[in-house]
Amino acid sequence: MMGNLANDLKIVRNELRLLQGDIKNFKEERQSLLLQIQKKNKNVDNLKSINDSLVKTNSYYDKNKSGKVSLRKGDIVAVGRKPNTTGESTKTQPRYRGPMVVTQVRPSDTYRIAQLEPYKWLSLCYNSSCQSVKGLEKLE
Repeated sequence: MMGNLANDLKIVRNELRLLQGDIKNFKEERQSLLLQIQKKNKNVDNLKSINDSLVKTNSYYDKNKSGKVSLRKGDIVAVGRKPNTTGESTKTQPRYRGPMVVTQVRPSDTYRIAQLEPYKWLSLCYNSSCQSVKGLEKLE
């Protein structure tokens, strides 16, 4: 009977050692899982901060960006022009050609324009180079 108790005691001790090893392994696995979760949370926090900064940048850009110009037939516009390269100062050269009138609205933000007073010539104007004129005093 004593032999059985001794054997049972050895078996119990071995099982306790195995359980203690399992507990250590469990603690290590739990710690590694917690570290992985913290890394994921840190990545999520980084992504949130990046997204917040992008939203802030985009709102600043949109606030300072002028809206799209849409012209109609009959609107008076001034068309920006490049300075002549004559070797002289370009500071005194006119920056705009005009006043012009929109004679036709074409697709993809293009317009057919003509001189305002004596319709001497016609030209095409892209939306980026046309500037609507409320009064002729804006022409420089």
